[in-house]
Amino acid sequence: MKFLKWLLIIVGGLLGLFIVVSFFLPKAYYVERSIDISAPAVLVYSQVSDLDAWRKWDPWGELDPDMTVTYGESRVGLGASYSWQSETSGDGTMEIVEVEAPNRIKYKLTFEGYEDNPSYSRILLEAGNAIGPTTVTWTFEGDVGEKLFARWMVLLMDKFVGMNYEKGLSNLKALCEGMIAAPPEVEG
Repeated sequence: MKFLKWLLIIVGGLLGLFIVVSFFLPKAYYVERSIDISAPAVLVYSQVSDLDAWRKWDPWGELDPDMTVTYGESRVGLGASYSWQSETSGDGTMEIVEVEAPNRIKYKLTFEGYEDNPSYSRILLEAGNAIGPTTVTWTFEGDVGEKLFARWMVLLMDKFVGMNYEKGLSNLKALCEGMIAAPPEVEG
């Protein structure tokens, strides 16, 4: 009986410590990754502003090939959107909310259970000189609000999302540079 009493005191103390520490953890997160792609910014932009093309380099599609994607009314440019359902990546919606072709695009991501705290992702394209590469920077930011458990996830956001962003940028680089190396044939 004495053991059970001490076990409950220890578990209660750890739970209390978890809650108290949670109040001091950051609510906001920011992840950023960049890569140089040997392709014109216009070509890269065409792949990040078209949600059909997005699926060709999207790192989460590779993680869950059974992911179900449902497109909105538009698949390209401002207002384009899709929703996904996935056993491994969860459920959510992505919508293109700002465009500045061919330099910048912003997406709004709403994850199931976090509808009140959407996240935002941006892809910035900086073209070098005529023979230089296009630097592509992909960011992810948001705020988890008052959700205490989610604040602990903020501490790990850069590690987990950053790893996927690196994979996605690598996929995008291979796709765009492959298109330059072997342009599609034109029927005539």
